[in-house]
Amino acid sequence: MPIEGIIFDLDGTLVHTIEDIAGAANVLFARHGLPEHDIEYYLKWIGSGAVKFIERAHGKPVGKEQLMAYVAEFKEIYAGNLHDKSRVYEGVPELLDALVDRRIKLSVLSNKPHLLTREVCAYYLSDWPFDPVLGQREEVPRKPDPAAAFEIAEHMGAAPGNILFVGDSDNDILTARAAGMVPLGVSWGYGRLRSNPMEGLGTLAKHPSEILEWIH
Repeated sequence: MPIEGIIFDLDGTLVHTIEDIAGAANVLFARHGLPEHDIEYYLKWIGSGAVKFIERAHGKPVGKEQLMAYVAEFKEIYAGNLHDKSRVYEGVPELLDALVDRRIKLSVLSNKPHLLTREVCAYYLSDWPFDPVLGQREEVPRKPDPAAAFEIAEHMGAAPGNILFVGDSDNDILTARAAGMVPLGVSWGYGRLRSNPMEGLGTLAKHPSEILEWIH
């Protein structure tokens, strides 16, 4: 079926954000006398929302109240350094220009907290008409639950089978499959699908320009 819209993951797919995420987490842990970590470890812990991220990075049992306090503090720190070292991946601007020219509807769905997702997109991706831009919201299950993907399909006015779902992690592929959308993994970014390939995944896009091959 012809592709009418594309849902993009954000971190590791459109924007390289891990350095600012890791920096904010290390500031948090340093404040509380906890161990800091290298980026390679943070790459293993991202992708399932801020609460899981901080819980994994903390590494030791922590009460829910204290955990949520850490998460709130992390969000505050990260909000202040969203664009210190982050950058749009090479080839993404040209891809998005081509998709706009072809009148493909664009959206973002991330497990990053909703307000932070919107702020990152507003700073780095404001030249393109992403609508809607959705991050993790308390009232909606996070990826790989398909609820938010269905919400986007309805907003686009497109059948799920006419939507391409592009991302760099298993959560993105599982979300696409659960929603009946067309999954497409990418090998750039954080390389999670390259280092941990999923059964039946198929060929990964090695450069943003290759995504155009899926538009018929």
